[in-house]
Amino acid sequence: MEYKYIDGDNIGLKIETSFLENDELSLKDINTEVQRSVEQLTRFLIDNNQIIVFSGADGIICKGEHLDIPMTLDYIRTSNTKLTFSIGIGAVLKDCYIALRYAKSINKNIAVQYIHGQFTLIDGAKTKKSTV
Repeated sequence: MEYKYIDGDNIGLKIETSFLENDELSLKDINTEVQRSVEQLTRFLIDNNQIIVFSGADGIICKGEHLDIPMTLDYIRTSNTKLTFSIGIGAVLKDCYIALRYAKSINKNIAVQYIHGQFTLIDGAKTKKSTV
C-alpha cells in the first residue's frame, strides 16, 4: 500500500495575481479549471483502483497498491494544458507529503517517491535517484 499526494502547482500564485489585478473573471476561470481537473483526476484514480482519502481544493490524496506513475503523469499532462500537478509517493502519509514538497522544490510537474530516506524522481520515461 502506498499513499500518493497529487497537488496543483502555483495555483495559489494564480489566485493571488487575480486579486492583485482585480480580475474577477480570471479568478472564476481558475476555480472552474481547478475543480474540473481535480474531479477528472479523482475519477481516473478511482478507475485505477486507488482509494480516495481527500479530494478538494487543488489536491488529491489517495492510497492503494501499484499505480503506474508515468502513465498518471502523462494523463495529467494531456488532460490539462493550463495547470500542472506534482505527485508525492510514500509508504505513509508523512512520506508522501515529504516527497511532494521535494518535487515542488526541485522542479514541479513531476513525481517523487520517498522510501527509506531515498528520493526517486519520476518524470515520464525518465527516472533519476537522489538520496538525502
